[in-house]
Amino acid sequence: MSSENLSTKNNILFSWRGTEAAEDYVLATYLITTPIDGELAAYGLAKEQSVCTTSMPGINMPADIETFCAKVKSVDALPDPPPNIADPYFLNTTVYGAEHQTESARQYKVVIAYPVLLFGNGLTRLWNNVVGEVHRLGFLTAASLVDISLPHSLATQYPGPRYGVSGLRNRLDIPQRPLFCRSARPANGLDIEAMLTINEQVLGGGFDIVKDDELTYDSQRSPFVERIQRMVDLKHRIEDKTGEKKLYFANVIDDWGSALTMIDQAAQTGVDGVLVSAAAQGLSFISEVAQRTELIVLAHNSCSDVLTRATHWGVHDSVMTRLQRAAGADLVVSPGPFGTQHQSNSVNNAFLAACRDSLGNCAPCMPILQGGKCPAELAQYIDDVGSTDFMIIAATWLDHHPQGISTAARAFRDAWKQLKEQQKL
Repeated sequence: MSSENLSTKNNILFSWRGTEAAEDYVLATYLITTPIDGELAAYGLAKEQSVCTTSMPGINMPADIETFCAKVKSVDALPDPPPNIADPYFLNTTVYGAEHQTESARQYKVVIAYPVLLFGNGLTRLWNNVVGEVHRLGFLTAASLVDISLPHSLATQYPGPRYGVSGLRNRLDIPQRPLFCRSARPANGLDIEAMLTINEQVLGGGFDIVKDDELTYDSQRSPFVERIQRMVDLKHRIEDKTGEKKLYFANVIDDWGSALTMIDQAAQTGVDGVLVSAAAQGLSFISEVAQRTELIVLAHNSCSDVLTRATHWGVHDSVMTRLQRAAGADLVVSPGPFGTQHQSNSVNNAFLAACRDSLGNCAPCMPILQGGKCPAELAQYIDDVGSTDFMIIAATWLDHHPQGISTAARAFRDAWKQLKEQQKL
């Protein structure tokens, strides 16, 4: 659909009356900017993202059509200056025809209730309903899905993380401290021998996990099957040498056909986990990996910032995190500014809540901090997260340490040891 349902006819069918059972609805909260009346825009959104039309000349519509209608639960005008991200337009075609009264754009907080029966327990269907063509609506000049609330009856149908925080800690036998991981560098063009040399120093120096980069592909220089087998062998050698458990995550961000073959190969070879991308491969691919294998699932942010980075256009990180967690992600990447001077407490708190709060039977997932992380700031990261339940991905600081990668990896462990002694953690 790409309609302009700005008629007020039958709006009562799209209105929340307070008699509905909350368990039968998903609540989606949007921040929108529009040059038309806020309620008119909200009803247009609800119609577009559910049944679209409730009457057609000469057609007997289903008697229960109202049960399929998304409901406008609330519309609140906000005092903030309205952002305009996209140019407005109206479908003044021979089909729609009508001119619409416009005024100075205003910002609104809108809550739409979507009947669960629209999408059952399908996450892709849910995503299609709450996001779908919202951003195509010409009468919206800014639109962001800022929150989503799933009823308990629906949330319990999602698998959630197989491992989550406690499972990852059990796999590594690390009851308290942050987990340390290095991503493959160079991301492209690295051959297997060089990768083994680097990762031997990283794991031997004290890191817990090494992973492919999201751009590390199956290639002639680094064939997937050979790479994962040799990486698993290396991991076992380091475990025997250090007496510590280690993990290796392989990248399977690729077309579905290739990726499914790779996850099967990874599971058979003894790889511990895989990198997937909800934005590139779909939310259901996370569920596919979790159901098909016992691999740890790292939900990477590749391609997702185009959805989440613009505050007033797209969806918020917390929404993506909650849905990826529901799908079965064990680890989810935090917003880019997290742990830096540019971070936002409100954004951080919403993201962390999505990792941890009540969501059916879903276990908490582990947040990942990355982007210029170093051991000297470890105490700040713990304070930002509010616990030690997170994983740091570091590469640049390690790779440029004057005494080498192994010494750099050990510095993170030493920083934790010192912090633990000072603060009696």
